[in-house]
Amino acid sequence: MGDWLFMIDQKALGILFGIAAGAMWAVEAILGKILLSSLNFLQVTASEAFFTAITAFAYILLSRKPVKIKSQCLKDVLLVGFLGTVIAPLAYFFGLTQTSAVNATLLAHLQPLFVSIFGFFFLKERIHRYDVIGGVTIGLAVILITGRTPDNIMNLKLGNMGDLAVLLATLGWAFVAIPGKRLTKQTSSILIVGYRFLVASIFFFPLLLFLNQLMIKSIYQILLGVIVGLGYIFYYEGLKRIKASQVALTELSSPFFAAALAWIILGERMTVMQVIGALLLIMGLTALTRRSSDLIS
Repeated sequence: MGDWLFMIDQKALGILFGIAAGAMWAVEAILGKILLSSLNFLQVTASEAFFTAITAFAYILLSRKPVKIKSQCLKDVLLVGFLGTVIAPLAYFFGLTQTSAVNATLLAHLQPLFVSIFGFFFLKERIHRYDVIGGVTIGLAVILITGRTPDNIMNLKLGNMGDLAVLLATLGWAFVAIPGKRLTKQTSSILIVGYRFLVASIFFFPLLLFLNQLMIKSIYQILLGVIVGLGYIFYYEGLKRIKASQVALTELSSPFFAAALAWIILGERMTVMQVIGALLLIMGLTALTRRSSDLIS
């Protein structure tokens, strides 16, 4: 990144990187929504995979990190690449065709809750008081966010197919956190990012060729991949400098960026109940993070 970074307070820099990552995730939703007006969700997902892989490997080479990955990591890389970078993003961008960018961003931030649940069942991690508090608060948030209005909630009209698709995508991303956690013990995080998007690119390239849908119609396709790649880079640069729980908190800026950008660029507006739901979501995720903070020294 450059010697000048070491002249800045590392904690402050870590916080800035976390906020920057949150901004990138918000921009991803906005760009995705824009691209879906001229491309199908398969093309948008593939575009993200191609150009994120290029961005990640460019960063790896520029930072002179090793490119080779250990053979024992291959199984987990394939799982993370296929489920977390093919199936989950396909569900996410399909969901974006049916729901708002703000809703998609908010629902995607349920991932820490699902990670805690999967950690309990698959990794035998303990459930703590803050997990319960956070889980209940997040559950209420989801009802308000997907319900949108009091009438919808009274009539049990909670969400649509787009919201459900984004929730399924979030479940997929949360599930691959388990093999992802194993991978971080074997190799660098940014190398994992590069290879997971490379796996997705290898899957999408022949598929789009077969369907005769391989094309670059907009600069936004390239920008989408670069933005996502930068998001991962900023996130992991933040992790180098502050605790994981602190990065998670700063990255919660993403829904606020998404709300502002969606209002300015897409003309999307949040209902009062969705605003309350967003605040409850932040509170619930903060509770989950606080428990993590107690465990990380």
